Amino acid sequence: MKKVIGIVLSAMMAISLTACSSTADNTAQTQSEAQTTAAVTSQAKGTETKGTEEKQKPVKIGVSAPDLTNVFFIQIKEAMQKSLQNPEDELIIQDAGGDQNKQMNDVMDMINQGCDVICISAINSEGVRATLEACKEAGIPVIAFNTAVKNPELVQCTVVSDNLEAGKLCAQALAKALDGKGKVVEITYSTTEVCYNRQLGFEQEMKNYPGIEIIQTKDVEKPKSDYSQPIMVDFINANPVIDGVFTINDPTARGAIAALKEAGRLDKTKVVSVDGSDEGKGFIRSGEMVASAAQDPAGIGATCMESAYRLLSGKTIEEKVVVPMSIITEENVGK
Repeated sequence: MKKVIGIVLSAMMAISLTACSSTADNTAQTQSEAQTTAAVTSQAKGTETKGTEEKQKPVKIGVSAPDLTNVFFIQIKEAMQKSLQNPEDELIIQDAGGDQNKQMNDVMDMINQGCDVICISAINSEGVRATLEACKEAGIPVIAFNTAVKNPELVQCTVVSDNLEAGKLCAQALAKALDGKGKVVEITYSTTEVCYNRQLGFEQEMKNYPGIEIIQTKDVEKPKSDYSQPIMVDFINANPVIDGVFTINDPTARGAIAALKEAGRLDKTKVVSVDGSDEGKGFIRSGEMVASAAQDPAGIGATCMESAYRLLSGKTIEEKVVVPMSIITEENVGK
């Protein structure tokens, strides 16, 4: 009898232990599943919040322009402003005023303000290196626009016009206006690659016209009318005959035209330039200038901004974008 009771008690204890074990396992499993679900939900919410924050985070783009009194750069600025993708995005634009030291200080200020991308039109293609290195050290990508730099490895993208072609177009227009013969002077600005290429293209193309002689060339300190006018005065005083003038942009042409007017020699001298700005078109309409090789400032500005946004979104961009040029003369100035 005692043996039977012992067997029954043992069986009951085994059942009880099994039940407890099963209950504990179920409880542990339930807790584990709950923790896993909570973790996944938390991670999902975190990802969603992070994505929302990244999407809503405003973008700050810095722009260093060499001369915002030049209509060409004003048009680039306007195109950049129109290309902002969100109302919260900010464009910080500084005018270096043709001063390389000011340009560097302006860019340092943009770095301190936390710009995500900085666009630079270098005043000096080689001298801008220290500025580019500062951007690299700060981890801020740089887009060079309007002119290339001597150290392209320090920028992510370069957006320029085909300036070599611009010079060639000017040479062709001037040669046509001079019937292939005459004496020509150049007002240049070789410290920037963009202007050097214009001069180079002009001189290369002029070799096709043996009847035309380039008699004098001089760099301006700054590519503005205040600096080109006295150079043109010197050319006039040194040369009794000047049949043609090549200038590297429309503001420089303005100074040359003013000097020629003052000397009473504008009617005998053909002027060509680069920019295709509204001012340049006005000179062509009035007969004061033969032609201006037209850039696309709106295209340059929009391309810079598109490249900036692609950089920030982790997309690939072209290392160099060349914007086509055209020539404006009295035949098409009204179109």
